[in-house]
Amino acid sequence: MITVLPAEAQSDNQQAGMRFGYTFGLYYQVTSPAGNSEVGALMMASFRNGGFQATGLRITYEYALGSLSPDFKLIWGYGGHVGFMFTDNISSMGENFNFPEDRFLPLIGADGYAAIEYTIPPIPLTLTLSYKPFVEMVTPAFFRFIPYDFGFSVAYLF
Repeated sequence: MITVLPAEAQSDNQQAGMRFGYTFGLYYQVTSPAGNSEVGALMMASFRNGGFQATGLRITYEYALGSLSPDFKLIWGYGGHVGFMFTDNISSMGENFNFPEDRFLPLIGADGYAAIEYTIPPIPLTLTLSYKPFVEMVTPAFFRFIPYDFGFSVAYLF
């Protein structure tokens, strides 16, 4: 006798939205259940200093606030970004550098991520307060640490 068991698909949670803050942009996020939490990826196209940055983060959702409300989640993660900026001044290691005109400056960096998210139960909408500090190397030879990248996001959950 042959027995066929139904396959159980892992359900992915996806959201797309906009982040407002020092790093402003559009993002897409996907997570999947993993034990007592969810893991996933957050990809963001952001705009700052007249340029463009593409960010990729590995994120983990924790249900530590479940006793407060099952609609609150803590998120943490890490990743990196690449891109460029157009500017006539830049701060690096506590010093300001001014150029006579805007310059194209490629950059690469590493990001941290921490957030608290609330899902509004009757509608598929999430509100997120996030903290995304980063370090970056801006060519030709500028090193920047930005510890104040706080943001607010609104996203559609699907």
